Amino acid sequence: MTGYGVGRAGDENLSVAVELRSVNNRFLDFAFKLPRGLIPFEAQIRNLIRSRIERGRISVSVSEEWTSVAAGDVRLDRGKAMLYVRLLKELQSIAGLKGELKLEHLLEVGELFTTSVDEAYQQRLWSLTQKALLNALDVLTEVASREGQHLARDILERLVLFNEQFQSVKRYAADQVAQYRDRLAARLEELLNDSRIDRSRLETEIAIAADRLDISEEIVRLESHLSAFNVDLQRKDVVGRKLKFLLEEMGREVNTISQKAWVVEITQAVVQMKGILEQIREQVQNIE
Repeated sequence: MTGYGVGRAGDENLSVAVELRSVNNRFLDFAFKLPRGLIPFEAQIRNLIRSRIERGRISVSVSEEWTSVAAGDVRLDRGKAMLYVRLLKELQSIAGLKGELKLEHLLEVGELFTTSVDEAYQQRLWSLTQKALLNALDVLTEVASREGQHLARDILERLVLFNEQFQSVKRYAADQVAQYRDRLAARLEELLNDSRIDRSRLETEIAIAADRLDISEEIVRLESHLSAFNVDLQRKDVVGRKLKFLLEEMGREVNTISQKAWVVEITQAVVQMKGILEQIREQVQNIE
């Protein structure tokens, strides 16, 4: 389910911000943008998110900000800086370039400053990140929950339309077989009005043909799937995969009814039902 959440935590001179973005995905997948000090804790971050979210592609971005710089936190890599100076001057001589070598030239070719990453700093950073991550997850799940409620209302409205068409199918289902049998018998009587016709065999053939149009079993199964779908849609836990499965089963029954439809009213209703199921299927893709 799509969502966005930001959480922050800090102490006397270090602030950490965690930004989470979630988009729809069949499985749980991650994309990380972490400070160097948090790389050893990537697995813990995954597990913490996994405890709250089961599906989606989660983008995790963590940033740190120092409100004041403690001594030793940032150092100049003097060796690297002097090496760049020497190499740039050498390149300038080889290429026959003129001009003064300036500080901005050095800053463009490499990282001259390093940040000390000791165990105490890592634990401190991880402690703040945990707090910020939990806050971000709270916001993300709250946003996702509101979206889920909106989707549920939309799906319920579409199910009402689906059920209206389904009721139409059930009304005409009982008459479909009888109408087909009567019309086929009348037509055969007209074309084959011959005393030599085996009437019992004719009735048997009519019964077999009419049996192929019987959709009572499909109606019973579709009612069962529809009832289960409504129940699962009201649940508070993860139901996306179950709803998708039920939609597939409902689609199979509707397709079978479509193949057996003989009266135009059932055919028209089934066309509407297929369209509504497709709309619901698109919405279910957004549900965790």
